[in-house]
Amino acid sequence: MNLATFFPYRNDVRKVLIPYLKELTVEQWYATHSNHPNSIAWIVEHIARSEDEWINVIALQAGLQLPPKLESPQQLLQAYIDVRNQTDFRLKSILFDENAPAIQLPTYSDGWQPPSPPTLHWIFHHVFDHETYHVGQIGVISRLNGFAGPSF
Repeated sequence: MNLATFFPYRNDVRKVLIPYLKELTVEQWYATHSNHPNSIAWIVEHIARSEDEWINVIALQAGLQLPPKLESPQQLLQAYIDVRNQTDFRLKSILFDENAPAIQLPTYSDGWQPPSPPTLHWIFHHVFDHETYHVGQIGVISRLNGFAGPSF
């Protein structure tokens, strides 16, 4: 079976988030608050670039897929959509192997180590879990800045 079988709900959060992001004004995309230093734009770019790095560079040992510079909300949103389309394509083409060896990770400056061996399955799980965490931050950021958050 392919790895996609293990993550049937991986895109559910996007069914709410993407339409929400399309309705935001430029000011809302870049709004920050003293209680949370990052903007929605920063979070969306972070999610997309992290997925690009984890899947394409670390897991598949290929190059980054996203352009080096994303300047507008439209570009950020398109990058967020594009990287997941690429991830989904790759996920559907990889067969699950319960004996797969751990993947060599870079050394992180803060000393972070994964809680379990970083197999392909673990990396995809990590990417989807990471996204969910940060999507929650988008709700917090919007409400701190006085506008409605996504309807989760």
